[in-house]
Amino acid sequence: MRILATGANGLVGTKVLERLLQDPSDEPLAAYHRTRTNEYLGEIPFWWLDTTSADDVDRVLGEARPEAVIHAGALTNVDGAEKERDLAWASNAEATGILARACASRGIRLVYLSTEYVFDGTAGPYRETDPVNPLGWYAKTKEAGEQAVIAAGGSWAIARTTVIYGYAQHVRANFVLWLVGKLRAGERVSIVDDQIGSPTLAENLAGMVIALAHSHENGVFNTAGADVLSRLDFSRRIAETFGLDAGLMDPTTTASLGQTAPRPLKAGLLMDKFRAAFPDVPVLTVAEGLAVVRHQFEQAGLLA
Repeated sequence: MRILATGANGLVGTKVLERLLQDPSDEPLAAYHRTRTNEYLGEIPFWWLDTTSADDVDRVLGEARPEAVIHAGALTNVDGAEKERDLAWASNAEATGILARACASRGIRLVYLSTEYVFDGTAGPYRETDPVNPLGWYAKTKEAGEQAVIAAGGSWAIARTTVIYGYAQHVRANFVLWLVGKLRAGERVSIVDDQIGSPTLAENLAGMVIALAHSHENGVFNTAGADVLSRLDFSRRIAETFGLDAGLMDPTTTASLGQTAPRPLKAGLLMDKFRAAFPDVPVLTVAEGLAVVRHQFEQAGLLA
């Protein structure tokens, strides 16, 4: 299957391409908005793409001729979205609508990566059928993207995920990489103990969204890790996995951080629907996911 990944320079996009390269029945295609940074993956057809331009979307879809699109491209800076609302809306809501309508008109399946932030975090962990109530602007733009996908019709799936972590060359640091770096340097860090979520290994997420790309079932699917736990407990698991000093971590509250955007606190995503639909796709625990990252660190010589 010819599968085009948007946001192909990011962690999720990179992992999607890596997984597609491993399956000879799939043909990876990639679109990005900046200079390519994962050339180490080898020769993959790449297109520069501005998803806020309908003409550009039509051009790339016409040239790439994908059978499915995994739309991982987005503005994901939660606090930055509060400050640059027009840009966030254009990037996450309007662009998704443009892409969804273009895919529907061409008979291309679309898998849209969304977020647990569409929930307000008062009654998690959440099922796909629970009512949404986005609090911050980023959350509102992603929920608007969901509605645009549904309204466009055609063949589609919405993949809600959260707390994505993992390692790849030249990608922006995520929570696990940040914490490992701080603890290895012997620095004290403050970690919130009142945010509950479902940490998700990027490779595992890639496998899930590829399965959705191959599927013909329309709908919303949670695509996250198996465990629901606090950020502090997640941090303790990270320290244990990498042999680092958990005593350097000071518990704190989300309110004390004074962040611009609100965070869903009691969140997390239940994976029953995905497991039932895709029994052959694993849903990894935190222990399993962190073991993968540690192995990647070892292979890259980052634990010396």
